[in-house]
Order: sequence, then structure tokens, then C-alpha cells
Amino acid sequence: MLIKKRPIITWLLHPDNQKHTDGILLSSVANPINYQILNGQLAILDGIRIRKPEWGLPELPMPSFEEIMYRSILSFEKIMPKLFQEFSEQEGCGILLCKRNVTLVYGFGDNKLHLCFFVEDNGKSIFRFYSCNECVEFQTKVGIIQTLIHDDNLFKGSIEERENFIGSVANFIASYIAVKRYVKVETVVIPQGKFTMVEGTPLEYVDKKKVINQTGQKVRVMDSKWFRKIVNDNDIYVRGFWKMQPKKNAEGEWYKELIFVDSHIRHGYHRNAKIEDEK
Repeated sequence: MLIKKRPIITWLLHPDNQKHTDGILLSSVANPINYQILNGQLAILDGIRIRKPEWGLPELPMPSFEEIMYRSILSFEKIMPKLFQEFSEQEGCGILLCKRNVTLVYGFGDNKLHLCFFVEDNGKSIFRFYSCNECVEFQTKVGIIQTLIHDDNLFKGSIEERENFIGSVANFIASYIAVKRYVKVETVVIPQGKFTMVEGTPLEYVDKKKVINQTGQKVRVMDSKWFRKIVNDNDIYVRGFWKMQPKKNAEGEWYKELIFVDSHIRHGYHRNAKIEDEK
């Protein structure tokens, strides 16, 4: 797995650099006024960057982690307004490295999720849009300037489909944070350069079992090995019971004999989760 350099990450995590890097560009737009809008929104992000918020390490959700998210989303939807409120009180923010070369920069405040959407292309971070989202009556309401959402260079499909897309990104971020905080997850920090998998780490499911991190800083990989491997390391009391024990006689023929197994302490177990067996 190759984690390529993303200029937006370098820019955000090095606030002493007062200028935009050459690697951050505005997306091509159909309406010229949207250049001014996007540039203004990027300037706002620059102001936030200079205040040096606690971004934490950039985080990369692995497929197994996303699988947990999608299975948990119905549960989190029922408490999404409370999650928005909780994350806002904690002023949570971060950087997500997502599939399809997407980088999400997010921050919570005033019960709203502020989202900046970047697409990585040929070593450049292209700013696509900013939206301010809030959860009202268990529905995510999308706040975006109308000239942006009507711009055919920025979005595809009908206006409703575009709003649904932005809302899905907001829900993805909220669900991601909820799973990270309230579900048992595995993490591993990938240093810059080449990282070879160590047996037993969450990266044991990564193809070729090697990671090359070219971002210029450490990246935290989010995984869920426990979802695939069920591990119980607790002592388990087993009551005595009768069972038919397979045995082999002197002629090598198998037969069954009724025996009694005394009560005993079983020291945990490891087994595949059902999803792993199904696959």
C-alpha cells in the first residue's frame, strides 16, 4: 500500500509557513464567481491553520474499519444530534485520507460540522468545496453556497443528488469519529518511509503486507482486526457434562464412547468471526 504525499497535509501541519504551497489548487469551475468563493473559503482555512488547532495525525481508515462504520451507521443515526453536540463541545477536528484520492479536513463547532473536500491529482491537492452541516431532527442539513452546488464542474447529477452526496460525506465523518471513540478499534502509526508488516499488527490484512508512507509525516492507520478475529482472553468456567467421545480400537476402527468431562476452567479462545468464515 502506498500513501502518497498530499500537499494539503503538509500545509496544515506546518502553520509557520504563512503562504499557500504551490501544491494546493482551486478546482476548475463553470461559473467564474466560484473562483472567488473557493479562494475566500481557503483563506478561512488558512486562518484556522495559523491558530494551530490540534489536528492530530492524519488518519487512514482501512476497509475493515469502514465495514464497521457501515454496519454501525443505523445505530449512530439515532443519536446523531447528540454526537454533533458532543463533538462540538470537544472542538474535534482532523484530517482523513480516504479512497479515490480524497482528503477530508473537518472540524466541529456550534453543533455543526465544517468540511473541506480536497481531491489529490498528480501531486496536487485540489480544493473542491466547503460545506457547513448540522443535524436537525436526525437529518443532516447541508449548508453550501448555491453557486457552488449548481456548478457542473464541481458536482454531477441533480441538485438533490449533489446535496445527498455532501450529506453522505458529513455522515461518514460523524460515523467515523463515533466508531473511533465508542467501538474497540486497532491503530498503528506508520512512520515516514517504508514499513514492513509485523505479524499480529492490524496491517496483517493489507495486500503485500508493506506500507510506503510518502506524506512526509507519520500517519495513523485505523483498522478493526477484532471484527475479523474474535479474541476472548478471559477465564471461562465450564460445568461438567456428558459427551460421546470418538475413539479408535485396536483394529483402527472408529467408534464413540460415552464419557463425563469434569468441570474446568477454559482460558479464552480465538476464532474467526462469521464474516471471515463467510468470505
